[in-house]
This record gives sequence, C-alpha cells and structure tokens, in this order.
Amino acid sequence: MAEFIVLERGGVRWQIRPGLEYLFGPDGLRLEQWLAAGQAQIVKHGPHRTVYHVVLPGLDFYLKHNRLADCRARLRELVRPSKARSEYEHARAVAARHVPTFEPLALGEPCTGTLTCPTRWAGRDSFLITRTLRETQSLHSFLETTLPQWPMRRRTRLRQRLAVALGRLLARMHNAGIAHHDLHPGNLLLRLDAEDQPELFLIDLHAVRIGAPLSWRARRANLILLNHWFSLRSERTDRLRFWRAYEAATRWIASCETIHRIADLERRTLASNVRIWRKLDRRCLGNNRRFRRVRVGDIAGHAVADLAAEALASLLTNPDAPFEQPSNIALKRSPSSSVIELDLPGPNGPRRVIYKRFPVTRWSDPWAALFRPAPALRSYVMGHGLLLRCLPTPRPLAVWHRYRHGLACEGYLLTEKVTDALELHSFLDRLYSLPAAECRRRLRRLIDQIAHLLATLHQRRLSHRDLKAANVLVSPANGEGEVSLYFIDLVGVRRLRKLRRWRRVQNLARLNASFLNHPGLTRSDRLRFLRVYLRWGLRGRSGWKRWWRQIAEATADKVRRNWRKGRPLG
Repeated sequence: MAEFIVLERGGVRWQIRPGLEYLFGPDGLRLEQWLAAGQAQIVKHGPHRTVYHVVLPGLDFYLKHNRLADCRARLRELVRPSKARSEYEHARAVAARHVPTFEPLALGEPCTGTLTCPTRWAGRDSFLITRTLRETQSLHSFLETTLPQWPMRRRTRLRQRLAVALGRLLARMHNAGIAHHDLHPGNLLLRLDAEDQPELFLIDLHAVRIGAPLSWRARRANLILLNHWFSLRSERTDRLRFWRAYEAATRWIASCETIHRIADLERRTLASNVRIWRKLDRRCLGNNRRFRRVRVGDIAGHAVADLAAEALASLLTNPDAPFEQPSNIALKRSPSSSVIELDLPGPNGPRRVIYKRFPVTRWSDPWAALFRPAPALRSYVMGHGLLLRCLPTPRPLAVWHRYRHGLACEGYLLTEKVTDALELHSFLDRLYSLPAAECRRRLRRLIDQIAHLLATLHQRRLSHRDLKAANVLVSPANGEGEVSLYFIDLVGVRRLRKLRRWRRVQNLARLNASFLNHPGLTRSDRLRFLRVYLRWGLRGRSGWKRWWRQIAEATADKVRRNWRKGRPLG
C-alpha cells in the first residue's frame, strides 16, 4: 500500500495519498466548489454524519463527514479514536487480511496543540475519503428493488449464487478474525459481471473488531446478526445453501452437530428478532425521522413523517366532514365503525386512502382508553408492527382522537389503499368463474399461500383473533400466478411473548368458520391448508388429527355463539 503524506488545511490535519493535493484549497477541501458545480451530491444526511458522492475528472470518491452530534458522542471521543480514524484503520487492516473492502484515500482530523485547535479535548469533526467501488450497488437495494424485476429463472440462479458468495465471504471474514457488529445487507456492496457472477465487498467498518480467528460463539453472534434480515425475506433453501458454503469454507466436517447448529441459529435469530421488534413497536408513537405527533385543537394523534402536514390539515380541522361528502365511497357503516375511500391531496398528486372512524359506543369507552390503547390506536400500532415483521398489511398513515376533558373519545385511522384488492370471499367467487382445471390449480396455490402466511404470523408471535375472510384482502395475480395477501382490521391483533396452542387454534377456527358453508371448499382443501400450516414436509404429520379435532370443536363453539347473539359469521 502506498505511503500517505500529511498536510494541514483549515485547521484539519489530513493523511492523503500522494497526488491528491489538488483536492484541497487554503481553507481545506473544495467541497463548496464541488457542490456548486454539481460535481458532489449528498447521499445521506443526519445529525451525526453526512455522506457525499464526488465525481471529478479522473477521480470518483465518497466523502464521509462525521460530527459529534450530542454529549454522548463527545464523551466517547475523549477515550476513543474518532470514527473516521477507526474506519480508516479498520479498512487497512481488513484489506491486509485479504477480505474485499473499499480503499481509503484520505483521513482528516482536527489539528491538536496548535493555534487553530489548542486543546485535544475540544469537540471535533472527522473526515474520511474512500475510492468508489465501480459498478457496485448496495446488496439491500439490489435484493429489494432490482432482483424482483428479473425473470424467474435468472432470479433463482442469482439467488443461489448470492447465497454461496455470501457464505464464503462470512467464512473468510471469520477465519481472518474479523467480526462486523453492524452486519446487514446495507453494509455489503454487490458487483455483477457479464455472466451474473457476484462479488461482495464489506463497507461501513466503524463497528468492526479485528483479532484472532473467531470462536464458534463469536461466529454464531455474527451469523445471527446477518440472519436478522435474511430470515424474514429469504427461502429456507437459500439459507441452507449459505450455511453449506460457509461450512465448506471453514473446513468443518458435516455431522449431526451441524444440523443442530443450523436449527439453533434459526431459533436464536427468531428470539433476537422478537426482542428487537418489541423495542421498536412503540417507535410509531414518537417524534423521530419516520413518525411525528400531530395536534389541532382538541384533536391529537400520530402520523408518518413523509405525509405532508398540508394533506392532513383539513382532516384534523374537521375529522367527520369526509363521511358526509357523497363523492367519497362508503365501504362500511355500522355502530362499531364507518369506513370510506377518498383521495388525499399531496405534492405528487392525490393518493387513494381508506379512512375509518371508531365512534364511542359505550359510556365506558373513554375511561377504558386510560388503561389500554383505543381500537384506532391499536390498529395503527399493530399495522406498523406487522410491517416491521415483514407481514403484509396496508400501511397506516395517521391516527388521531378527539379529546374531551382529557379522555380519548372518537378515533380516526387513515391507511393506504391496496389497489384492485378484493376480500377473500369475493376473490374465491371470481376463481369459480374460471374453467374447472384452472380454478382448482389456482385454488390450491391460494390455500398454500394463506396457510404459509398464517404460519408465519404465528411464528412471529402475533395472534389475530378476528381472522375472518372479510379481513384478508387478495390482490390480482402477478405474471407468475401468485397473488398478494394483506391483513386488515387489526384491532384484534396481539403481540405475545409465547403464542399458546389454544390461541393458534382460535385463529384457525375463526378463519374456518367464515368458510363453513362455502360450497367450493372441500374437506380435502381444509386438510391441505392444515398440512401446509403444520409444515408436514419439515416436521412430519404426527399430531395433525388432534389439531383437526380441536379446530372443529372451536369452530362449532364459534357458530353456536354467533347463533345465540344473532350475528353472521362473516
């Protein structure tokens, strides 16, 4: 690696590669000049860091400007090197251990012991310049946006190659004694060659520990960290392919212990994810970069940060007015709630939304809201809770209540509308209009999807006690014959530390009851659903008869209760 030279500009001491002196003027980096000329653009900005992408003739690089945003950061820097220094040293050490990463070009730290910065205890910013890795993109953005647009065969082939490449990279890191404590797809860059062969690079190296080859305990912690993201979005076969590549690169012998390690990793990942979700579930009720509080007079609530205040102004001023306008489509009017569909104005044009009102039906409702969240607030929080757990539901945009004497009274919920979606019953009626063979094929695929989605809901420690056909939306099939499913009406959703069997049976029975008299569903279809839900291929079929009997008994109880109360099954 070439030697670095030292120069001081504008109170900052820089260690730079020879030949890069032209980047600096008398007052430091020529950043303002690059921004004015359009040669630099802001990639990421926050109170603690700003990242710029700079493209100059003959040089393409990223500039990371680290700031001491709060007292904690200032105190931390009294006993640790600056973030730029840490990442600079880690990048050189990682490259020296032959793990692919970025190339540092320059490091900038405030001068100490000089007239420009006389004391080493002053609050300081630090800078890191790194060469751009050509033709790369974030693995996260590639998997979320680019890969789904590819044809199925090419997508499957690349997924398999990525799993192998990622397993080999992790093994290489761990064998070299490198543990990344912020390991997720956003901190990996991907480059594809002409034949779709992937090459991965490790970035954002501030949270890296470098030492001796990792023990199994340290490896497991790092693997769980990466699996947080992939366990929610990737297939089990791809995760197994990753593990086999990792195992081969670490030269471990396949054995019964290996199978136990894989199962242990999956269990620990789920437990870790559950802890993280519980910490983040109330984030939607605060003021932060994603959410904000709203208030107009006696109306107060919460909204997502990307929803313009102007769009909500008229609704907050008079929340009941849209329900009286004949131009808005009424979807439901009952004593418990009213639901309409309307256009919400926005900077990019109107967006179609669903607006729901929860009236006060009993005198005790406002007092009950002091001890548990009101239905509108529960729906808003659990909507974001489902999205956090990668479960499909229309995104909640805002929630508010009218307050009287400090008590929450009428509640209002605003959510996005799923385009062209149908309730599950209506979608099935449409299926039956198809030719018999095509109808059975699509029905089986739909049953498999619903059963798998419900098993995932329960695996992630959520229960939906009002899981009826009317509360499941189905969007039209895509080019590969798959439909998209969405949970709605989330008042009955609960987060649980441990999901008991009787709750799972209740959820399944509620869904079964809504299809009790449906002429198109046979006992074989119900057994197919149960087989997929219980994952016979993974866990075997032992005990399914007991599940069948318990669901049948719970369904009969539900039918009797609704008959006594005069309610339809829905």
